[in-house]
Amino acid sequence: MIMGAQALVITTLLGLLTSLASSAENETSICKPSPEWSIGDVVPMNGTLGQVTVVALLQASCGFCLVQAASMGPLREKLSSHGLTDITYMIVNDQSFYSELLYPELKRRAPAGVPVYQQIPNQKDVWEALNGDKDDFLIYDRCGRLAFHVRLPFSYLHFSYVEAAIRSTYFDDFCGNCSFYANVTEQTTNVSTASTTEPKLSPLPKDEKKEHHNKPHQHLDHEVVNKEKQKDHKPDHHLTGDEKPHSPNRRKPHHPRTEGNEY
Repeated sequence: MIMGAQALVITTLLGLLTSLASSAENETSICKPSPEWSIGDVVPMNGTLGQVTVVALLQASCGFCLVQAASMGPLREKLSSHGLTDITYMIVNDQSFYSELLYPELKRRAPAGVPVYQQIPNQKDVWEALNGDKDDFLIYDRCGRLAFHVRLPFSYLHFSYVEAAIRSTYFDDFCGNCSFYANVTEQTTNVSTASTTEPKLSPLPKDEKKEHHNKPHQHLDHEVVNKEKQKDHKPDHHLTGDEKPHSPNRRKPHHPRTEGNEY
């Protein structure tokens, strides 16, 4: 259960999102376990049950992504100072040649203790398996189910959407029937009193507000995506469009995707 100001933050957050018509070909991943993925013989999601898991898809060849990686440190410290410590953070680099080449720089920018995984050439693309793209943040609940999929521009850590999604997932069993949440309320009573420092949702720049639409999930839509829609284009099925901005270093998806919990 989210207490006091936390509830207000999430209510405000979800209130910014609009539920759009669903697309038959895009099935939501919200409240479903992460698809199996690995880096060589390592399975990063193993051992994360009981904790909230934050997976950041960052591209080493992208300067903005390097800033995002560095910004994860202050975010982790802020949440930790409020008692939100049962959180696993990880970064997955892009599979492209230049991203692999610049992997050491991404690893250097990442906070101490946050693993940065480099995909092996010719392996199944992890980003594709996760239905993700550059700068996406995927938040998994304590039972390993996807609670939020936050995309640009909402995933920009200068805003508080990723922080709010983590806080919500930390305290609230959104998907239901997860026994790991049984004692969370008692254990975090003191954390809820830190309401004066709850994240304030920063307004999006005017030119970015126009670029997104939502997609819904069976209960709430928790995924955030940026998509520039044309007037004659039918909206997709989620709480903020599931389309991604074009990146010169990353191919665009063949069609828009949608996820339940989207910002």
